[in-house]
Amino acid sequence: MSEIHLNRRGINAIEVPDEVEAMPGSDLALRLVNHGAPLHITLASTNSSTFTNFFHENLYVNGTEEFHIPIRENAYPGVFNVEVIAGYGARRAEFRVVVRERAAPEPELVEFSPTAAARAASFGWRSSIPVFAIVAAALVLYGLWLAYRIDLLNAAAFAALLLGVILTWLRQRS
Repeated sequence: MSEIHLNRRGINAIEVPDEVEAMPGSDLALRLVNHGAPLHITLASTNSSTFTNFFHENLYVNGTEEFHIPIRENAYPGVFNVEVIAGYGARRAEFRVVVRERAAPEPELVEFSPTAAARAASFGWRSSIPVFAIVAAALVLYGLWLAYRIDLLNAAAFAALLLGVILTWLRQRS
């Protein structure tokens, strides 16, 4: 959180950092610390439209206040300025906001275990047995149809193959 000090060195005095950093998709948090009598300030930025929807804000500061400037999720790295104005324009201070590129997430390391891989492979084989049985039944029914030319066997072979396809599709979805 970046601090902006008001009235610390005199009436309407403004002390800002030279530069603050922000990341896309986060908020630039500003802590406004007033060391004297309550006052109105204006925060303004004329070159921030590619980074945020923030343009202008009038604030009444009595003590310590927080103000957040949301940075767009899709903001590219770059710089914009924020101006702090006090005393109805008599005092001004400006600081730079540097929008940094979002750090790429570190890839998770997955440990390879030969026993876990063998267990997963054997489970995958065992769960495929019903599908193989249906396909084998369809082949037998088709062979019987070729031998005896009974149309009911051909329809049963087709239905068995269709059932095998549907079971395989359902297994892939879960």
